[in-house]
Amino acid sequence: MEKEIQNLQNGFITLYILKYVEKKPLVGMTAFSALISQEIENKNQLGSGKSLVFSRLNKLCENNLLDANWGISPNPRVKKKIKFYTITAKGKKLIKQLEKEQVRINKVLSLLPA
Repeated sequence: MEKEIQNLQNGFITLYILKYVEKKPLVGMTAFSALISQEIENKNQLGSGKSLVFSRLNKLCENNLLDANWGISPNPRVKKKIKFYTITAKGKKLIKQLEKEQVRINKVLSLLPA
């Protein structure tokens, strides 16, 4: 049962990150984790948002769902290079698949007696 819950949480986090990056490409892990990990922790109570986000970002890049490229920060005070995250075509396709699955699951759940 614990494994099923963890799989569900991982799927949620994956969809959440992909949709977030699709709407607004990310600049740097620090900026991203500050925005999304707090939201994951506070609203969804899924544990440590920062570690979840960091490990999931790496996995999404490994699976070619996100691109991560090093570049110069848009902030002139930041001298070191930072990562820029963008969604790939494969990532956009996965979003559509996950959203369809979410609709299907919600339909099935709505048929169950209360």
